[in-house]
Amino acid sequence: MSKKKNILLIFTDQHRVDSLSCYNPNTLCKTPNIDALTSESVVFNNAYTTCPVCSPARSSLMSGAYPSKTGMESNLYQSGCRTHELQDTPHLLSRRLQTVGYNLGYTGKWHLGVGSDKQASEEGRSIVAQQEKGFMDSAAYEYYGTLPTDVGFVGDDFPGHGGGGWTYPEFHQYLKDNNLEVKMINKGNGNRAGDHSTWAEVVSPIESTIEYYLTERAITLIDDLTGEDKPFFFALNFWGPHEPFYAPTKYLDLYRDMAIPESPSFREDAKSMPKIYELLRRPEHDWSFFQNTLRHYYACISHIDAQIGRLIEHLKAKGLYEDTVIIFAADHGDNQGCHGGLENKSYSMYNDTTNIPLFIKPAGESIAPYTQTAFASTVDIYATILDLAGYVPTDNYGYGDGRTLTRFLQSESKEGWANDIVTEGMGAFDVVATQRMYRQDQYKYIFNGAGEDQLFNLEEDPYEMNNLIKDEKIQDKLMELKNDFADWMSAHNDPVRHAFCKINRIKEWEL
Repeated sequence: MSKKKNILLIFTDQHRVDSLSCYNPNTLCKTPNIDALTSESVVFNNAYTTCPVCSPARSSLMSGAYPSKTGMESNLYQSGCRTHELQDTPHLLSRRLQTVGYNLGYTGKWHLGVGSDKQASEEGRSIVAQQEKGFMDSAAYEYYGTLPTDVGFVGDDFPGHGGGGWTYPEFHQYLKDNNLEVKMINKGNGNRAGDHSTWAEVVSPIESTIEYYLTERAITLIDDLTGEDKPFFFALNFWGPHEPFYAPTKYLDLYRDMAIPESPSFREDAKSMPKIYELLRRPEHDWSFFQNTLRHYYACISHIDAQIGRLIEHLKAKGLYEDTVIIFAADHGDNQGCHGGLENKSYSMYNDTTNIPLFIKPAGESIAPYTQTAFASTVDIYATILDLAGYVPTDNYGYGDGRTLTRFLQSESKEGWANDIVTEGMGAFDVVATQRMYRQDQYKYIFNGAGEDQLFNLEEDPYEMNNLIKDEKIQDKLMELKNDFADWMSAHNDPVRHAFCKINRIKEWEL
């Protein structure tokens, strides 16, 4: 029996698909190493996150379940989040991989728990301090928490969100051990509340960056994991290109003087959108803000790309590349000025934040690279990793809400594959807003629980600027979509289904 293949997951944060040439041939962002990888891969151009927020999407990756089931429907310790630390169950990706003999490694962003020692991190101490102000939602987690090594991984525990990863003691110990120091200039925060910097130029050596450090950790840990005669699963989780956009001079120079065109929807009238979207809209309507952030954003992506190239070269030098499946994906996208000046993510369901990059480079076997149009989801990454590892579900949980994508590594056929996909939403800050996106073929329906719904025909309106929700000519199609979505919700036990049907007067609520 041949040895099982190694599996490497490279996961970025808040990564727009249109920054990569495999999705946008006209992109200004330079990613030669990712481009080379996609030239050997199956690229999924209709991949969607389960939720355009960090913790919920990551909980789906680890569990194969939608956020409404994991309880992480918003970021940890914020309104809308019912579970603030990932629950250690036999269904977790890591626990299932252990049962089929995989060595497991992890480094980088976690954002699925702060850990049991809340005093060990600044974020944890802040959470405990909230109890003194009368907030008791974190009390049950004061002595309980989940970090990667708590659920079977070997590697690094970086509690909480991490703010880009620049403040962790492990990183600073690495800097000290290597006689390095982080130096930044031209810091700015775009007149936002708080004293943190949204962008900066890193003028110290590349080796002083968090991205270089994570890649160095990945190389070391992978070497350790291959010391035994067992396959490995390794997850390398970059904090970027999520802000703060701290870009090294070498890569910022690629974009420093570049004119970046306005987003096609930048001048869209905000009056056509649900009011909740105002939470993410810049108060001024000035493209120069986004041109500046995009220059730093692209520079951060190019820097990450170089580190991915460094890791791939190491795999090749060690003779591991051909025996390793590489999966590249992101948790969600980034608005970056779309739809009238929106920034960040959440509180909207446009493709800018819900559509994610996803491609798979197979191991060993030869496959002609191609672009697959079948719908794929974060939960499908969970199922695919388990299938590649040889895990066969024997309980009712199965692959959770996921479907394995491995069939597309042998065939382009979509026969029998569902023609719909769903993204959930609850908000990202301390304002709860229930949302659901239902995509079927070219139609995209968005249920805004406390606002006006949206409907787009993506074939005719790829930038989602023409809301058809009140168009008389498409009402029959809209009702068909709503009924199909209600059936999907039934099949997936979506707890919002009852309210959705009542509000829309369909199914058992039809009058």
